Amino acid sequence: MYSFRKSKKGFTLIELMVVVAIIGVLALLGLRLYTGQQQKAKNAIVKANAGTIQTLIQAELADEAVTAYDTSAERDAIFAAAGIYNPVTGAQQSEDKTAAEAAEGEVWTAYSNNVFSINGKSAGSTVGDTDYVYDVDLTARK
Repeated sequence: MYSFRKSKKGFTLIELMVVVAIIGVLALLGLRLYTGQQQKAKNAIVKANAGTIQTLIQAELADEAVTAYDTSAERDAIFAAAGIYNPVTGAQQSEDKTAAEAAEGEVWTAYSNNVFSINGKSAGSTVGDTDYVYDVDLTARK
C-alpha cells in the first residue's frame, strides 16, 4: 500500500504573495521612471525646436534687415519652413504664437528692440517656477 506522507516540496502561499508584492513594487517604480523619461524627451524636442527657429531667424537676419521679420506673418513663414512638430500632439507647428497662446510643447518668439526672444512651453511638467523649457530665452539678433 501507499503511504501518504506530507510533501515538503514547493512554495507556501505566503512566499508567493511576497514575491508578487515585490514584483508589483518594482513595476510601479519602473513605470514612474519611464513616465519621467518621456517628459524629459518631449522637453528635449521642444528645446531642439526652439534652437531650430533660432538658427532659421539668425540665418534670415544675416540676409535681411531686422525689421523685415518683425511682423507675425514673416515669422509664421519661418515656422512653416522649419517643419517642427509639437512632441505632445504630434501636429506640425506652422505659425508663431504668443506666450499666452502657446500650448504644451509649442515654441514662440517675441520681438523687441531688434532682438528676437525664442522660447518653448514645457511638455507636461514645470521647469523651475515657470512652464518654459528655458529659464532665459534664446535670442537672435543682427
